[in-house]
Amino acid sequence: MNERLNKIIAKSGICSRRKADELISAGKVKLNGKTVTKLGTQADIEKDKILFNGKLLKTEKKIYALLHKPVGYTTTIKDPHAEKLITKLFPNIPERLFPVGRLDKDTSGLLILTNDGNLSFKLTHPKFEIKRIYEVKVEKYLSAQTIKKIETGGLKIEDYITSKCKIKLITRSKTTTDLVITLTEGRKREIRKMFSMFGHTVMSLKRIRFGKLELGSLEVGKWRYLKKSEII
Repeated sequence: MNERLNKIIAKSGICSRRKADELISAGKVKLNGKTVTKLGTQADIEKDKILFNGKLLKTEKKIYALLHKPVGYTTTIKDPHAEKLITKLFPNIPERLFPVGRLDKDTSGLLILTNDGNLSFKLTHPKFEIKRIYEVKVEKYLSAQTIKKIETGGLKIEDYITSKCKIKLITRSKTTTDLVITLTEGRKREIRKMFSMFGHTVMSLKRIRFGKLELGSLEVGKWRYLKKSEII
């Protein structure tokens, strides 16, 4: 069955479809011996010979896992400068997995790992508006006015403007405030930067839900394969 090359590459687990388009444009892909740079080119993985960086592209069994990432681990597969990589937490999985999005070193919680580039694209691209829910503890008393400003969005952080979000207040005192925040985008350290703009340091941050997947009672540092119903 013919499919777009970027979709085939994503299905093979190399990268997302968006990244695949970049690789095709850069001349990194060959179809039946000829370099392909035209986006939208179609092929059949069962019949055509597709080479990526000189290696034959093959389909691989799709793997989906959920990890309870601890604080102190870097969300990447390879980084010579990182003290602890998340790969140390699942050393016995033979399949090549990569994280869907990122959680910074000081953030814990739900992290999806897969070799399905197509799924990764659908979960992380802003246009799909997949919800991410976090438990947050910040320093000091968080006023209703500040909560409203963060929820409304429109905050200028570096080179982007924040979108609307939803905040549920759990408890607050003179020294700390506990809340749950729901976002539909996952920019680098966005939550920490939003609260910092109003003079509140994030003391702890934990993702408890991504889309319809929940962290539940999974212990810190442990992982499990997703159930078929969860994958669907």
